Amino acid sequence: MNRRLRVAVIGCGAVSKNHGKALTNNRYADLVYAVDKEIDRAEEFCGKYGGTPLCDYRLLFDKDIDVVHVVTPHDTHCRIAVDLMEHGMDVFCEKPLAITVGDAEYMIKKSSETKRRLGVCFQNRMNLASVEAKRIMDEGVYGRLVSAMAFVAWDRHGTYYSASPWRGTYEHEGGGCIINQSIHTLDLLDYLTGGVESLAAVDARLRETDDYEVDDFAMILFRLKCGVDAVGFCTNCYPDSKACTVELRLEKAVLTVKQSGLTIEERDGNVIFHQAETLSGEKSEWGVSHSALINEFYRSIIEDRPFICDCSTGLAAVRIVNAIQHSKGKFIKLGE
Repeated sequence: MNRRLRVAVIGCGAVSKNHGKALTNNRYADLVYAVDKEIDRAEEFCGKYGGTPLCDYRLLFDKDIDVVHVVTPHDTHCRIAVDLMEHGMDVFCEKPLAITVGDAEYMIKKSSETKRRLGVCFQNRMNLASVEAKRIMDEGVYGRLVSAMAFVAWDRHGTYYSASPWRGTYEHEGGGCIINQSIHTLDLLDYLTGGVESLAAVDARLRETDDYEVDDFAMILFRLKCGVDAVGFCTNCYPDSKACTVELRLEKAVLTVKQSGLTIEERDGNVIFHQAETLSGEKSEWGVSHSALINEFYRSIIEDRPFICDCSTGLAAVRIVNAIQHSKGKFIKLGE
């Protein structure tokens, strides 16, 4: 494919700005349409990033479009992505791929049948800390993995939910801190360690609140495919904080992966820190790697090669999330 990709974005809410920025002066693609059922939001998006506003994604079916970004509420991902693939478009879907394993598997089935690409937005895989940690793990620089930990502590309540009524419900969001805030860190744990085989977990809504009905807390014991155990702690009850960490304890060093960078504590006491570019402000937790991941998706299409966050990646994350939600303290083997 020699021509530039023609792109549309469906959903012009909060996270869409990251997709809009990635499409501004993009070397691979041009933003042609932005879609939102609230047309004023689509108009505002196009005013900032370009393109023509539309109020119904089905209006794209007869347009000349190569790639569509699905940036809509979680429960709509499956239906919209399948419709787009059946009309000949590749899809880049915000996380989660779907809210159930069944829906995610159906999306993958349709991707195979239509021969359309389906990627998922786990941009933190492209963060400097993640890239360097992955290299170290793959090359066995500090020996085998001994144990690992995923830690997420945020604060989500009040206007976060009231401003977007689809949030905070199992029907539309599919859960709370596990499927929304923690899924990026859970994906990194899965990605960096070689995969989760099974897990046991407890999850709950600990706050006494009417803001949401979903989980705001989870503790997890993972059994990894490499044969070692890992632990996880996730909460949305930690005021004024957005802390996300994957710790990898190796035979000869401890790697601490954060948005701010990678810290390597070697066995002899030497400490190495790889500083990463970071953001500040309300949405700093999104990191700086949306553009890098989106460009990588476009390159995978143009060069006809695998994508780092393909639909199997999205399915693995949904399997982990659903297992945590259904475990109730009993081990669940993923994929069963």
